[in-house]
Amino acid sequence: MGLRTRGRKFLLQCRYAADANGQTVSENMELMSMSTRIPDAETRVWVKQLAVAVGDNREELDALIADSLVNWSLDRLTPITKLILEQAAAEKNYLSIPAPVAIKEAVRLAVEFEGAKTGSFVNGVLDRILIKG
Repeated sequence: MGLRTRGRKFLLQCRYAADANGQTVSENMELMSMSTRIPDAETRVWVKQLAVAVGDNREELDALIADSLVNWSLDRLTPITKLILEQAAAEKNYLSIPAPVAIKEAVRLAVEFEGAKTGSFVNGVLDRILIKG
């Protein structure tokens, strides 16, 4: 597993724990010891940039996601699915990650944490957001 892939997974876990426990993402990143899970300093910096991009733009990201849902509403998404979609949209929109890479990585996370059906769902939503815009 590549370093950024590990970083995406780590950040997703930190964001989920933060939302569930009412803590900040940065508190959870420290508690979950990013330096031991992601030994590469450059990747740690990138993970922090992604965390800030999502945190600073969450309302805008959620609006973008909501506008791209077909026959769904934002509140029907599982917490993990919503977090995955936010991260992928932030990667493309604020960190200049190519759309196909952001989509592939998001689908990988969705399949790992929620199964193949969710992976397909995430792929479709992100295609509407990041490719067709």
